[in-house]
Amino acid sequence: MATVPAAAAVRTTPLLLVAVLFGAVAAFFASQALWPLTALAVVIAAAVLAGGVWMIGRRGSREL
Repeated sequence: MATVPAAAAVRTTPLLLVAVLFGAVAAFFASQALWPLTALAVVIAAAVLAGGVWMIGRRGSREL
């Protein structure tokens, strides 16, 4: 199992914060029954998380 260096974790922290923010926005839109906006916020949050995972994997493969 590969570990993530602390420096990579620090660089991806802003991406995680953005994903959490869009998750909170999605929860708010869902509570207001604004389903198209909820779907958009969920898609953005998932894309940000996937981008962060991809960046960590790309950096990890360079270090091997």
